[in-house]
Amino acid sequence: MNEPYNSWKSFYRKQYGGQWRGFAQSLAKQPYHVRYQNTCLASLQHITGRMLEVGVGRGDLLSQMPHESCGLYGCDLSEGNIAGCAERFSELQREVYLCHTDAENIPYLSDSFDAVYSLSVMWYVPDYHTAISEMFRVAKPGGLVLFDMLNAFHITSISNHLWRMACRVFGRELGHTSLASPSSLLDAIKPYASEYNLYGNYLLLPAGLPVLKETGNLCRFVPSMAYAMTESPLRGLSHKLLVVAKKKQHEIT
Repeated sequence: MNEPYNSWKSFYRKQYGGQWRGFAQSLAKQPYHVRYQNTCLASLQHITGRMLEVGVGRGDLLSQMPHESCGLYGCDLSEGNIAGCAERFSELQREVYLCHTDAENIPYLSDSFDAVYSLSVMWYVPDYHTAISEMFRVAKPGGLVLFDMLNAFHITSISNHLWRMACRVFGRELGHTSLASPSSLLDAIKPYASEYNLYGNYLLLPAGLPVLKETGNLCRFVPSMAYAMTESPLRGLSHKLLVVAKKKQHEIT
């Protein structure tokens, strides 16, 4: 394991929890982001079995799962996030099973979950291909796998990626980001998925820019762009790519 990778792990394990707490509170006040999350989570509302959130954060999404019969599980690399999530579920008096780990090494048996999902996480993972394969591994055959990724061809993704790189040069660690194209995501899921859909969201316009932050979010002025969720070729112009897939059934040999 090389030094940059160790540095990445250390940053997200020890420091990121505090950053994410403030960032999550800011996002919760942005209608376009809330609507995006709700659209993503709609595919999970019917799940009544075991559900795993990879990169559970402070439990903002997992705590919204409506079925009391669901077995709720969450994993996260950040120690602060895991502690915050445990506190939230304790306040809600709901049972949850949490573990401190990274997305590339999910510590559960294969074929364990009816649904596995991860939102706003995969682009923080250096080897997101391994993380994707791990999500499919722990899903049951026919189970739902859902995650999003930053599009490598969108101005918001590119500018923020370059901004993080520049900050590291000057000694300010903001974490790492990975970017993916629609075709590379499809290549990553096809070996594991029997059915899949790839959507694009936040079309063309900036959805926030370095330094300018929310001031640079032009999507909020054009709701038809900000809230669009499309499978058309226009997804290649989107900021976020959303994968909704079902795991293949095991082949009988």
